[in-house]
Amino acid sequence: MTNVGYGNRTPFLTASASARLRAEIDQLLDQQVVEWYANVPAAAHLEGADVDSEYYKRNLIETAWRIRMLRVAEAKALVEIAKRSPEAAQVWANYEQEEMLHDELFISDLEKVGVSREQFLATEPYLSTKLLAGYFSYLLDHEGPLGVVAYSYLVEYVNVKLEPKKLEALRVSVGEANIDGQISHSHTDINDDHPGEVWAAIRHLLTSADDVVALKRYLREHQSILAQYFQELYLDTIAEKQPA
Repeated sequence: MTNVGYGNRTPFLTASASARLRAEIDQLLDQQVVEWYANVPAAAHLEGADVDSEYYKRNLIETAWRIRMLRVAEAKALVEIAKRSPEAAQVWANYEQEEMLHDELFISDLEKVGVSREQFLATEPYLSTKLLAGYFSYLLDHEGPLGVVAYSYLVEYVNVKLEPKKLEALRVSVGEANIDGQISHSHTDINDDHPGEVWAAIRHLLTSADDVVALKRYLREHQSILAQYFQELYLDTIAEKQPA
Protein backbone atom coordinates (compact mmCIF):
# COMPACT_ATOMS: atom_id res chain seq x y z
CA MET A 1 0.00 0.00 0.00
CA THR A 2 1.04 3.58 -0.63
CA ASN A 3 -0.07 6.95 0.74
CA VAL A 4 -0.85 5.62 4.21
CA GLY A 5 2.09 7.03 6.12
CA TYR A 6 4.34 3.99 5.98
CA GLY A 7 7.97 3.96 4.93
CA ASN A 8 10.79 5.91 6.50
CA ARG A 9 9.22 7.94 9.30
CA THR A 10 12.47 9.20 10.81
CA PRO A 11 12.26 13.02 10.79
CA PHE A 12 14.52 14.75 8.28
CA LEU A 13 15.59 17.15 11.05
CA THR A 14 16.90 16.01 14.40
CA ALA A 15 15.44 17.68 17.48
CA SER A 16 18.37 20.10 17.71
CA ALA A 17 18.31 20.87 13.98
CA SER A 18 14.55 21.48 14.22
CA ALA A 19 15.09 23.92 17.10
CA ARG A 20 17.74 25.78 15.09
CA LEU A 21 15.50 26.03 12.03
CA ARG A 22 12.58 27.21 14.13
CA ALA A 23 14.75 29.97 15.61
CA GLU A 24 15.75 30.97 12.07
CA ILE A 25 12.11 30.99 10.93
CA ASP A 26 11.11 33.07 13.96
CA GLN A 27 13.76 35.64 13.06
CA LEU A 28 12.42 35.70 9.51
CA LEU A 29 8.90 36.31 10.84
CA ASP A 30 10.16 39.05 13.17
CA GLN A 31 11.58 40.81 10.13
CA GLN A 32 8.31 40.35 8.28
CA VAL A 33 6.53 42.02 11.22
CA VAL A 34 8.90 45.01 10.95
CA GLU A 35 8.16 45.24 7.22
CA TRP A 36 4.45 44.87 7.96
CA TYR A 37 4.35 47.90 10.25
CA ALA A 38 6.42 49.89 7.77
CA ASN A 39 4.46 49.11 4.62
CA VAL A 40 0.85 48.12 5.42
CA PRO A 41 -1.60 51.04 5.74
CA ALA A 42 -2.92 51.47 9.30
CA ALA A 43 -1.07 48.31 10.36
CA ALA A 44 -1.18 49.34 14.02
CA HIS A 45 -4.66 50.87 13.92
CA LEU A 46 -6.23 48.41 16.39
CA GLU A 47 -3.41 49.13 18.85
CA GLY A 48 -4.31 52.80 19.03
CA ALA A 49 -6.72 54.73 21.24
CA ASP A 50 -9.05 56.02 18.50
CA VAL A 51 -10.29 52.89 16.72
CA ASP A 52 -12.52 53.35 13.69
CA SER A 53 -15.70 51.36 14.38
CA GLU A 54 -16.21 50.26 10.76
CA TYR A 55 -12.61 49.08 10.49
CA TYR A 56 -12.96 47.14 13.73
CA LYS A 57 -16.26 45.51 12.77
CA ARG A 58 -15.17 44.59 9.26
CA ASN A 59 -11.96 43.06 10.56
CA LEU A 60 -13.99 40.83 12.89
CA ILE A 61 -16.29 39.89 10.02
CA GLU A 62 -13.40 38.98 7.76
CA THR A 63 -11.62 37.06 10.51
CA ALA A 64 -14.71 34.92 11.02
CA TRP A 65 -15.00 34.35 7.26
CA ARG A 66 -11.34 33.35 7.02
CA ILE A 67 -11.80 30.76 9.78
CA ARG A 68 -14.91 29.39 8.09
CA MET A 69 -13.39 29.23 4.62
CA LEU A 70 -9.92 28.00 5.57
CA ARG A 71 -11.08 25.28 7.94
CA VAL A 72 -12.47 23.40 4.93
CA ALA A 73 -9.07 23.40 3.21
CA GLU A 74 -7.35 22.67 6.52
CA ALA A 75 -9.59 19.64 7.01
CA LYS A 76 -8.70 18.46 3.50
CA ALA A 77 -5.04 19.00 4.40
CA LEU A 78 -5.40 16.43 7.19
CA VAL A 79 -5.94 13.71 4.60
CA GLU A 80 -2.79 14.71 2.71
CA ILE A 81 -0.80 14.98 5.93
CA ALA A 82 -1.92 11.51 7.04
CA LYS A 83 -0.60 10.08 3.74
CA ARG A 84 2.83 11.42 4.62
CA SER A 85 3.12 11.34 8.41
CA PRO A 86 0.68 9.90 10.95
CA GLU A 87 2.57 11.82 13.65
CA ALA A 88 2.02 15.15 11.89
CA ALA A 89 -1.61 14.18 11.24
CA GLN A 90 -2.21 13.53 14.94
CA VAL A 91 -0.79 16.92 15.90
CA TRP A 92 -2.68 18.71 13.13
CA ALA A 93 -5.98 17.02 14.02
CA ASN A 94 -5.64 18.13 17.63
CA TYR A 95 -4.78 21.68 16.59
CA GLU A 96 -7.76 21.83 14.23
CA GLN A 97 -10.06 20.44 16.92
CA GLU A 98 -9.07 23.37 19.15
CA GLU A 99 -9.43 26.01 16.41
CA MET A 100 -12.30 24.68 14.31
CA LEU A 101 -15.17 26.65 15.89
CA HIS A 102 -13.35 29.86 16.77
CA ASP A 103 -15.35 31.76 14.16
CA GLU A 104 -18.13 31.80 16.77
CA LEU A 105 -15.90 33.72 19.18
CA PHE A 106 -15.52 36.57 16.69
CA ILE A 107 -19.21 36.47 15.73
CA SER A 108 -20.12 36.80 19.41
CA ASP A 109 -17.93 39.92 19.67
CA LEU A 110 -19.62 41.30 16.55
CA GLU A 111 -23.03 40.94 18.17
CA LYS A 112 -21.81 42.99 21.15
CA VAL A 113 -21.09 45.95 18.87
CA GLY A 114 -24.35 45.77 16.94
CA VAL A 115 -23.59 43.42 14.04
CA SER A 116 -26.06 40.54 13.99
CA ARG A 117 -25.34 37.03 12.74
CA GLU A 118 -27.63 37.76 9.79
CA GLN A 119 -25.63 40.88 8.90
CA PHE A 120 -22.42 38.89 9.11
CA LEU A 121 -23.79 36.20 6.78
CA ALA A 122 -24.99 38.86 4.33
CA THR A 123 -21.51 40.41 4.05
CA GLU A 124 -19.51 39.21 1.06
CA PRO A 125 -15.91 38.28 1.96
CA TYR A 126 -13.17 40.43 0.47
CA LEU A 127 -11.39 39.27 -2.68
CA SER A 128 -8.17 38.84 -0.68
CA THR A 129 -9.93 36.37 1.62
CA LYS A 130 -11.17 34.39 -1.37
CA LEU A 131 -7.67 34.44 -2.86
CA LEU A 132 -6.21 33.07 0.36
CA ALA A 133 -8.70 30.20 0.34
CA GLY A 134 -7.94 29.61 -3.33
CA TYR A 135 -4.21 29.56 -2.62
CA PHE A 136 -4.79 26.83 -0.04
CA SER A 137 -6.62 24.76 -2.65
CA TYR A 138 -3.80 25.31 -5.14
CA LEU A 139 -1.23 24.15 -2.60
CA LEU A 140 -3.13 20.98 -1.78
CA ASP A 141 -3.63 20.16 -5.46
CA HIS A 142 -0.11 20.91 -6.65
CA GLU A 143 2.43 21.22 -3.83
CA GLY A 144 1.14 19.35 -0.80
CA PRO A 145 0.04 20.27 2.73
CA LEU A 146 3.22 21.97 3.99
CA GLY A 147 2.16 25.40 2.73
CA VAL A 148 -1.21 25.14 4.48
CA VAL A 149 0.44 24.25 7.78
CA ALA A 150 2.98 27.05 7.25
CA TYR A 151 0.14 29.59 7.23
CA SER A 152 -0.97 28.47 10.68
CA TYR A 153 2.55 28.80 12.02
CA LEU A 154 2.77 32.35 10.70
CA VAL A 155 -0.52 33.48 12.24
CA GLU A 156 0.01 31.63 15.53
CA TYR A 157 3.53 33.00 15.99
CA VAL A 158 2.45 36.56 15.20
CA ASN A 159 -0.72 36.31 17.29
CA VAL A 160 1.11 35.10 20.39
CA LYS A 161 3.70 37.84 19.93
CA LEU A 162 1.42 40.78 19.12
CA GLU A 163 -2.15 39.94 20.19
CA PRO A 164 -1.70 40.75 23.92
CA LYS A 165 -0.68 44.32 23.04
CA LYS A 166 -3.64 44.70 20.67
CA LEU A 167 -6.11 43.29 23.20
CA GLU A 168 -4.83 45.62 25.91
CA ALA A 169 -5.50 48.56 23.61
CA LEU A 170 -8.96 47.22 22.68
CA ARG A 171 -9.85 46.89 26.36
CA VAL A 172 -9.61 50.68 26.50
CA SER A 173 -10.96 51.63 23.07
CA VAL A 174 -13.77 49.06 22.71
CA GLY A 175 -14.34 47.83 26.26
CA GLU A 176 -13.29 44.56 27.84
CA ALA A 177 -16.85 43.25 27.96
CA ASN A 178 -17.05 43.56 24.17
CA ILE A 179 -13.94 41.52 23.33
CA ASP A 180 -14.55 38.32 25.31
CA GLY A 181 -14.36 36.20 22.18
CA GLN A 182 -11.03 37.63 21.07
CA ILE A 183 -9.60 37.21 24.57
CA SER A 184 -10.71 33.58 24.62
CA HIS A 185 -9.17 32.97 21.21
CA SER A 186 -5.86 34.48 22.30
CA HIS A 187 -5.96 32.52 25.56
CA THR A 188 -6.16 29.25 23.59
CA ASP A 189 -3.29 30.25 21.29
CA ILE A 190 -1.00 31.15 24.16
CA ASN A 191 -1.87 28.59 26.83
CA ASP A 192 -2.12 25.63 24.46
CA ASP A 193 1.13 26.68 22.76
CA HIS A 194 -0.30 26.67 19.27
CA PRO A 195 2.96 27.86 17.67
CA GLY A 196 4.78 24.89 19.21
CA GLU A 197 1.99 22.54 18.21
CA VAL A 198 2.02 23.66 14.58
CA TRP A 199 5.82 23.55 14.46
CA ALA A 200 5.71 19.92 15.60
CA ALA A 201 3.57 19.14 12.54
CA ILE A 202 5.92 21.09 10.27
CA ARG A 203 8.94 19.16 11.53
CA HIS A 204 7.33 15.86 10.48
CA LEU A 205 6.43 17.27 7.06
CA LEU A 206 9.93 18.49 6.22
CA THR A 207 11.67 15.78 4.23
CA SER A 208 14.49 17.63 2.45
CA ALA A 209 16.40 20.89 2.13
CA ASP A 210 14.03 21.81 -0.71
CA ASP A 211 11.12 21.63 1.74
CA VAL A 212 12.91 24.12 4.00
CA VAL A 213 13.29 26.51 1.05
CA ALA A 214 9.61 26.04 0.21
CA LEU A 215 8.59 26.72 3.84
CA LYS A 216 10.27 30.12 3.75
CA ARG A 217 8.61 30.91 0.43
CA TYR A 218 5.19 29.97 1.78
CA LEU A 219 5.61 32.31 4.74
CA ARG A 220 6.46 35.22 2.43
CA GLU A 221 3.56 34.46 0.09
CA HIS A 222 1.04 34.19 2.93
CA GLN A 223 2.30 37.51 4.28
CA SER A 224 1.77 39.09 0.87
CA ILE A 225 -1.84 37.90 0.62
CA LEU A 226 -2.60 39.06 4.17
CA ALA A 227 -1.11 42.46 3.33
CA GLN A 228 -3.54 42.67 0.40
CA TYR A 229 -6.37 42.03 2.83
CA PHE A 230 -5.35 44.85 5.19
CA GLN A 231 -4.90 47.18 2.21
CA GLU A 232 -8.44 46.27 1.12
CA LEU A 233 -9.75 46.78 4.66
CA TYR A 234 -8.07 50.18 4.95
CA LEU A 235 -9.41 51.42 1.61
CA ASP A 236 -12.91 50.20 2.44
CA THR A 237 -13.14 51.88 5.84
CA ILE A 238 -10.59 54.43 7.07
CA ALA A 239 -9.46 55.82 3.72
CA GLU A 240 -13.04 56.57 2.67
CA LYS A 241 -13.37 59.01 5.58
CA GLN A 242 -10.12 60.88 4.97
CA PRO A 243 -10.03 64.03 2.85
CA ALA A 244 -8.68 63.60 -0.66
